[in-house]
Amino acid sequence: MPLALPFRRAASLVGLSLALLLPGAASPPGAAGQTVPAIAGAAGGFVAGTYVTTAVYVTKARFGRFLFSLDDALTFTPELLPMVAGPVAGGWLGAESKVALGRAVGWGAVGFFGGAALGLGAGHLLWGDVEGRWAGAIIGSAAGMLTGVVLGALDGLDDEGGEPAVVPVLSVRIPLGGG
Repeated sequence: MPLALPFRRAASLVGLSLALLLPGAASPPGAAGQTVPAIAGAAGGFVAGTYVTTAVYVTKARFGRFLFSLDDALTFTPELLPMVAGPVAGGWLGAESKVALGRAVGWGAVGFFGGAALGLGAGHLLWGDVEGRWAGAIIGSAAGMLTGVVLGALDGLDDEGGEPAVVPVLSVRIPLGGG
């Protein structure tokens, strides 16, 4: 039964996220039919928050502060805040605007892959070992994803008339003649 206490803490963390999220998802202000985007946003926010938390722990491990047990990981510390804030922010964003949610996902994906590439190189330069490269990729991808999500959401909240989540990474124009 020594694992019962960490699982109770994890359950209370999930319970706290749901308690903060469900009132907004059940009755979003002025937006009928936004329950599904709110739940999708909350699920995406949980995944993103968990990934950011993982990157924080990877960063700490690269500087010598390791997790030694499951209890260390599940003790509520500031490192776990993205796992609570992610679902709450994602649920709110989904209830508020499908456009903002779509742009947050699109730009978050661009930031994720761009940050992974930059982090891979930075990890190689900073630490030089194989672990440093993948740690840099994880840290960079989390930072890039978080930056992309925030900028995409802000862009989508400013522009309610646009279409959701088509991120123009490369655009090609081919003139076919005519007047």
